[in-house]
Amino acid sequence: MITNPETLLQTLSDHPDYRVLRRLKARTQLANPPGHALHRGVIVDTETTGLDARKDKIIEIGIIVFDYDPATGQPIRVSSTYGGLEDPGFPLGPETIRLTGITDALVAGQRFDETVFTTLLSGTQLVIAHNAAFDRPFLEKRLPVFSDLPWGCSMMDIDWEAEGINSRKLDYLAFRQGFFFDAHRAEEDCQALLEILALPLPLSTQPGLKPILNRLPQTSYTVSALNSPFSTKDLLKERQYRWNGERKCWARTLESETTLKKEMEWLKTTIYGGKAASVEIEERNARTRFSFRAGNTRTCVL
Repeated sequence: MITNPETLLQTLSDHPDYRVLRRLKARTQLANPPGHALHRGVIVDTETTGLDARKDKIIEIGIIVFDYDPATGQPIRVSSTYGGLEDPGFPLGPETIRLTGITDALVAGQRFDETVFTTLLSGTQLVIAHNAAFDRPFLEKRLPVFSDLPWGCSMMDIDWEAEGINSRKLDYLAFRQGFFFDAHRAEEDCQALLEILALPLPLSTQPGLKPILNRLPQTSYTVSALNSPFSTKDLLKERQYRWNGERKCWARTLESETTLKKEMEWLKTTIYGGKAASVEIEERNARTRFSFRAGNTRTCVL
C-alpha cells in the first residue's frame, strides 16, 4: 500500500489514463542564476469595470517584477510584487462582482499610488500581460508610466497551437502545464502567468518567456484595404482580414516586411483588379504594439 501522497501522485502522473494538477504555490526563486547579467521584466494584470478602456475603469492591478536570463528566456527570480485596488467612483456592476469577487466595500476609498508604479517599473526591459491588447490601453490611460515601455503578450506572442495547445485562456494553459489557481484576481493571475513563462513549453521545451523575447525586436504591419469593392469582402475574410467599424475598411496585421510585400501584390491583383488604389500601412514595434496610440502610418499607392 502506498502511504506517501507524493509517491501516489507520481504514480498517477506516470499513468497514461490520469493527469495530476497541483495548486499553484507562488515561487520567488524559479531557476539558478546563469552567472551573467540578468534583465528585468514586469508581469501585469488588471481587473476592470468593463471592456472599454475609453469609459471603464481599473479597479485592481497586480504586478510581479522578475529577473530573467536574456539569452535563454528563463525567468530566474522574483524581486517584488504589488497588488492594489482603486475605487472607480461608482457602484460596481453585478457582473464585475461575479467575475472578480471584488465588491464595493473592498474598493471604497482605495486609490493607486502612482509613485509606487514609477519605482516598480524602474529599469524594466519588458512588460508582459496575458492579452496585452486589453490591459495596455487601460494602464496607459490611468498610469502613463506604462506608455513608453516595450510590451509583450503571452496570449499572442506564443504560438500555442504549435505547442499542441488549442486554447489561450490562462486557466487552460495552467491546466496543460500541470497546475491550477484561483483565477480572476489580478495578483493571482500574475503568479500563474509567471509560472507558465518559467516552465518549458510542451513541444519546443523552451521557457514560455523565450518566444515573447524573440518577438520583441520585430515590426508588425497592419494593412487597411481602403475603398475595397464590396464584392471582395468574402475574399478578404478568407484572407484573415477583419472589418474595422470605425475606419469602415478591412484590415489585417502581418508580421514581416516580406509578407507585407506579397500582400500588397495580392491586394493589387485580386482585390483592386490591377486598378490604381491606395492602402494604409501602420507600423508598430514593441513600444506601440497593443496600444490605443497609433503607430507610424503611411498611405501607399498600389
